[in-house]
Amino acid sequence: MAKVYYKLIAHNKVRFLIVGGTGFLINLVFLTIFYHILHIPIVLATAISAELALLGTFIGNNFWAFTHHQHISIKKKLIKFHISGIMGLVINISIVSLLVHYAHLYYPIALIVGSITGLVWNYTLYKRFVFQTNEDLKIKTHQ
Repeated sequence: MAKVYYKLIAHNKVRFLIVGGTGFLINLVFLTIFYHILHIPIVLATAISAELALLGTFIGNNFWAFTHHQHISIKKKLIKFHISGIMGLVINISIVSLLVHYAHLYYPIALIVGSITGLVWNYTLYKRFVFQTNEDLKIKTHQ
């Protein structure tokens, strides 16, 4: 059983999903605090909680999900991570806000829909733009 577990988490897609799930939980907890408890407007509450989740997922992706990218400075990766994550944030914030205000959907359900929508976008950009390996760079220069 342990071999299967270690073989499974050896894939960066699986680790990405685990980190993303953790980021989703961070997002949900802070969205609940800001929107449900503190009554901050949904757009602002979603933006703040999404930024906190983005920082959390950066840490997980940088140190665990994606490997062999140590040749890039952490500052440069963080900037690239935010640039690539902006569209995911816009998608997430827009979907959550629209579903809560106009479809009157319960905010955690709206957050699930928004998060799933940005999942493929984020993985593709993180893998190809933020956490490039030396091998990825060699392939780009030979094309």
